[in-house]
Amino acid sequence: MQSVCLMGDGYEPHVEQLGEQLSYSLPVDSGFLSFSFTFVIHRADLDVLLSDDYRRAVLEVIAHTLLQRSTLPGNARFTQSDFDTLVADTLHSSRDCLEAFIEQVSHENHIVIKKYVHDILHRRLNLQPSDS
Repeated sequence: MQSVCLMGDGYEPHVEQLGEQLSYSLPVDSGFLSFSFTFVIHRADLDVLLSDDYRRAVLEVIAHTLLQRSTLPGNARFTQSDFDTLVADTLHSSRDCLEAFIEQVSHENHIVIKKYVHDILHRRLNLQPSDS
């Protein structure tokens, strides 16, 4: 059986379906090494990813940040359970909780998550075909 890509293009996160299982995969660069991580997601998660560009971008940036840190020696590996919690915090929380979570991750990782989210949204908007 061959998987079907339901979301993602190029070097951005992808959601693929193989049978009934959905998986979210993203590449992560850390120095000169590249990793690829894949986690199981649910249909409700995919629905949010496809309908809310902001939350999709937030998940991409925060997942990349946390996964990149997990590749450093001495840091705990990022598990499916960690990813499930991240998905709940980014895709299914209230807007206020999401904004607080973004600020927390930004502070803890010395990164401006909103700047990278803005860049992703801007890039995707510019890649959309014109409606003219």
